[in-house]
Amino acid sequence: MPDLDINAIYFLLLVGVGAMVQTATGFAMGLIIMGGVTALGLADISKTAAVVGFISLVNALVALRTTHRFMDRSVIINIALGMVPMIVVGIVLLNLLSVSAAGLLRLMLGVVIVSAGFFLMLKPTPYEKQSGRFMTVLTGAAGGLIGGMYGAGGAPMAYFMYRQPIELNVIRASLLAIFAISTSFRTVSITVAGQVNQEILLLAGLSVPIVVMVTLLTTKFSYLIPDIFLRRLVFVILICLGLFLIVS
Repeated sequence: MPDLDINAIYFLLLVGVGAMVQTATGFAMGLIIMGGVTALGLADISKTAAVVGFISLVNALVALRTTHRFMDRSVIINIALGMVPMIVVGIVLLNLLSVSAAGLLRLMLGVVIVSAGFFLMLKPTPYEKQSGRFMTVLTGAAGGLIGGMYGAGGAPMAYFMYRQPIELNVIRASLLAIFAISTSFRTVSITVAGQVNQEILLLAGLSVPIVVMVTLLTTKFSYLIPDIFLRRLVFVILICLGLFLIVS
């Protein structure tokens, strides 16, 4: 998609929807873009994951501009300990499966997207006390593996964070910081490996202004959108995308 053809326009529309959802709910931008692009056949999974990494980083940094003071640094560090090495494992698996088992890669993406949809609709009851270091690192490892493969490993980490007995603004700020770390590391890793080409940079460059604009607007007007309505809408989108990928 080197030119701004109809496929690129569809891609950018998915970016706008994903950025809005990510800012309002704390995750799912990468999954919406990955699922939509793969279902419509706009680009292959590895290329889309690379672009998602760039724009997810921008989204997180813009949103953290006003929320960074609420971050729980100890939780972020423990999740990063499990997440960072597994991102590398995920990238290696993505490269292997892209060559030898593209169908399996799509099937696994469908399962991840459907699971994320159910995670989004759950209203997890907070634990009585905060989870220990082992479970925090383990959750980071699960998110890192999915993030390394698809550039979108937020679902298990978001569910884990929403079960912690801490304030909502701390959860959202900490999740944004975690996503910033994961996308930064993944982007640097694939760049060093020579997997970032001109087409990826062009798509990322076109997407960044949309992400910034939608993130700022959603942050300003999010109170106008009922949370339960947004969650149900995103649930339907994710389930439809995931089931389509699984069935196809």
